[in-house]
Amino acid sequence: MAVTPTLGIGPAGRSARLAMVDDIADDAGRSGFELEYSQRQAAERLAAFGAQLTGRRRALSRKVPRSLYLHGPVGRGKTWLMDSFYARLPVRKRRVHFHDFFRSLHAGTHGPATGNGTMIQQSVDALLADIDVLFFDEFHVHDVGDGMFIARLLRDAAKRRIPLVVTSNYAPDNLLPNPLWHEHFVPTIQAIKDMMDIVEISGALDFRRVPAGADSPENPSEGFRSGRIITPGTPAQLGRLGLFTPAPIQSRVLTPTTHPIVVRNSDPDLLWVGFDELCGGLTSPADYLALADSYATWVIDDVPSPAGNHPSLAPAWQRFSNVVDVLHDQDITLFLVGKGPLDWDGAGSGSVMPVDLARIASRLSLLTRDESAMPLERGESAGS
Repeated sequence: MAVTPTLGIGPAGRSARLAMVDDIADDAGRSGFELEYSQRQAAERLAAFGAQLTGRRRALSRKVPRSLYLHGPVGRGKTWLMDSFYARLPVRKRRVHFHDFFRSLHAGTHGPATGNGTMIQQSVDALLADIDVLFFDEFHVHDVGDGMFIARLLRDAAKRRIPLVVTSNYAPDNLLPNPLWHEHFVPTIQAIKDMMDIVEISGALDFRRVPAGADSPENPSEGFRSGRIITPGTPAQLGRLGLFTPAPIQSRVLTPTTHPIVVRNSDPDLLWVGFDELCGGLTSPADYLALADSYATWVIDDVPSPAGNHPSLAPAWQRFSNVVDVLHDQDITLFLVGKGPLDWDGAGSGSVMPVDLARIASRLSLLTRDESAMPLERGESAGS
C-alpha cells in the first residue's frame, strides 16, 4: 500500500485516531467479518486523516490534510470503509456517487448559460459549498468530457482548501483507459497523485461473493440483494415470484429526462422494461437515476446472453453496466429475465463487454439465481 507520511498530530489526535479505528473494526464485527490487513491499514489512514481534519477545525488552521484515494479490486470493502468512517466524522461533509455527480453536471450543460460554462460551474459550486470534506464514491473516468469535469472539480477543491476522500476500482494511472484519450487525462492523473495519498485495498477476497450471513425469515434480504437472475423466464418461474408478464395494452412511454423510453408496465412501485428499450437507445445514467427515484422494483426482460459477444451490442452492454451501478447504489430490487445463459463471470472482457465487467459481475453475484422452470406446486398461489 503506497501512502505519503501523515502530518504529525498531538496526543488528543492520536487518541481520537485509535478510537476511530476501533469503531470501524467494531462495525466490521457487527457486519459479520474482520478487517483484513489492507482494510485495517486503510482504516488507520482514514482515522489519521479524520484527526488532522478535526484538529484543523479546532485550531482554525489553513493547513489542509492530504486527500485520500482508496483503490483496489471490486468487492474489497472500499465503499464500506468510507461509509463507516463518514458516519463518525464530526465535520461538515458531503458524500456523492459518481453517477449522481455527473447527473447534476450534465443537467447543468442543458441550462441557458451553457456556452460560458456558468451552469457547470454552479453545479461544482453547489457540490463544494459549506463543507470541510467531500467524499466521492466509485470514481472512474471512461469519457474525455467527464475527465474535463473531474479536472475542474479537483482544481476548485484545491482552491477552496477542501480535501477529498475518493474510492475507485482503478489506480490513478489506469483512469480513462481508452488509448485514444488517455494522454489527454495524464495531467489530471498527475494532479491526483500530487494532491492525494494513494491507498490500495487489495485483499484476496471479494466480500460481495461471500455474504456475512445467510438470509433467514428473521433477517431477509432487502433492496438490491433481494433481486433475482431468472432463466429461461417461463410464466411459472415469474408467477412463483409474483411477477406476471404485462399485456401489450399496459405499455407506455416515459420520459425521465430528455429521451423517451417505451416500457412494458409502470405500476406505482414496479417498472417493467425490455433490455433493448432500456439499453439499446440513447439513455444515460441520468435517466436511470430519475427512474430509480420513482420505482423501487425493476424487471428487465429479454436480457441477451453475455456469451453472445456480438459487436453491435457493445454500447448496450455499457449502458447495462450503468443501470446495474445505479440500481445497486440506490438499493433498488432488480429482476433480470432472459433465455440464458446469463453468466457475466464467464463472459470475458473485450471490445464488446464493458470495461467495468468485473465490477458488474461482482454486483450481480449478489442476486439469487433462479434457473428452474418447474411449474408451481399444486395449491401454491403465485405471488402469495
